[in-house]
Amino acid sequence: MQELQQDTRRLPESVEMGSLMDALADSFTVEIEGKRSSVAAWYDTFDWRLYNHGYLLRHGDRHWHLLDRGSGETLVTSRAGTGRKRVFARDLPAGRLRALLEPVLDVRALLLLVTLQSEETRIRVLNRDRKTTVFVEFSRQQVRGTDTVLRLVRLVPVRGYDKPLRAVRAFFDEHGITGQVPLFYDFEQGLRAVGRAPGDYSSRFAIRLDPDLTARQAAITIYRHLLDTMLANEEGILRDLDTEFLHDFRVAIRRTRAGLAQMKKVLPADITATMKEEFAYLGRITGPVRDLDVYLLKERDYRARLPELLQEGLGTFFTDLAEQRRVEQKKLVRALRSPRYRQIVTTWDEYLRSDDPTPSAQGDVPVIDLARRIIRRRFKRIMKDGRAIDDSSPDEHLHRLRIQGKKLRYSLEFFRSLFPEDEVGSVIRQLKRLQNNLGDFNDLSVQQEMLARYLRGLRPGSRRNMELAAAIGGLLTNLFHEQQRVRKRFARTFSRFGSRKNVALFRKLFY
Repeated sequence: MQELQQDTRRLPESVEMGSLMDALADSFTVEIEGKRSSVAAWYDTFDWRLYNHGYLLRHGDRHWHLLDRGSGETLVTSRAGTGRKRVFARDLPAGRLRALLEPVLDVRALLLLVTLQSEETRIRVLNRDRKTTVFVEFSRQQVRGTDTVLRLVRLVPVRGYDKPLRAVRAFFDEHGITGQVPLFYDFEQGLRAVGRAPGDYSSRFAIRLDPDLTARQAAITIYRHLLDTMLANEEGILRDLDTEFLHDFRVAIRRTRAGLAQMKKVLPADITATMKEEFAYLGRITGPVRDLDVYLLKERDYRARLPELLQEGLGTFFTDLAEQRRVEQKKLVRALRSPRYRQIVTTWDEYLRSDDPTPSAQGDVPVIDLARRIIRRRFKRIMKDGRAIDDSSPDEHLHRLRIQGKKLRYSLEFFRSLFPEDEVGSVIRQLKRLQNNLGDFNDLSVQQEMLARYLRGLRPGSRRNMELAAAIGGLLTNLFHEQQRVRKRFARTFSRFGSRKNVALFRKLFY
């Protein structure tokens, strides 16, 4: 509760800190504790997972401090050496902090956001009995790597001494120190100084389209948002900070390709054709690393699928994958630093910012009409293809339906803001359930194909390869049986998606 009562004020540039301390000493009986230097490093994931869960994480004095963002209360303190620029949950010491953060962070890395170097002077305000009634803390904080300096004074009350606290507050009011600042002001100002702001990036696609927009205006807005997402993730890919930078980058590429395919007559035909080809190229150069990331992230799951006797044999497999990834990551970095990549994003950026007068067949259509037509067409295709699938249908039919579901999902997300949120949200939730089933089925199929290729490439003879082959064989069997279970759930899942209630909702919104 004490932290809630703290009164922190900003010192104007015109106020000299030393003179103010002298004036305080003239007005009250004080005791100066002396100067203290400290460094506070603040961390979060690129997409603000801690902040969005109501946490702030600071490293200082060789300890992690997990704070409640609303109250300032310290929830957990954990000793852990020197903070680094990148930290995964697995790097944290075992204990309560790690247990709290692991499910929040998942595969994302904690990144160093901002560092504040502070010099603080703490003064005790005493009564006649020389008991401390109020703490006054003067601080000068330099945002590392910038010229920004924060000068603050904080009044920390002592329980039972309300009258002295009021007197100290009145002193600062009389000296013009009235600019009270919110909790964690230093953190937020430090972020601003380095060009960040809490919540300035999210992997969730969320834009608001004005219903009065033309199809072209809406398409430009959508593509602009997706390009911004790609550019925001570039550095994280080049520095290989965590796997989600590439994931979000690729999702933005896929959404752009889906938009160009579904809104093919909205932009001029030559622009659409060129950018479809260029974004297909971006999909190809980013695919190998992402595929390997997916497999490497499954190491714990794969081991858990096998008897303990076979688990050790997977070690070589994941070592090989990690080496392949190092090779492919270097290729990807070269590609993203190449003139061709820079030309693609520069050309696309310039076009999206231009006022191109070139007419197109669907450019002036009201966006609401375009949205309904695209979503209606996708929904009809899914219902037709899904109803044709039975227990004897080849796997390829489910794979095609998965792609159709992805296209429908993208179009729903593009135009979500044009329709009642509760109703379109319900439609998307139903589609997600179907997508999860089809996605699981496809993933299990792809994994088996990859493992089978790897198995065929093993040379017989060595004990290591025998153990590896046994582990891969056991894993293939496990994945096959799970895929069969997922396949059996398809009919029930599709039946829910195609229920009378859900079809009626689609018709109400998009017909």
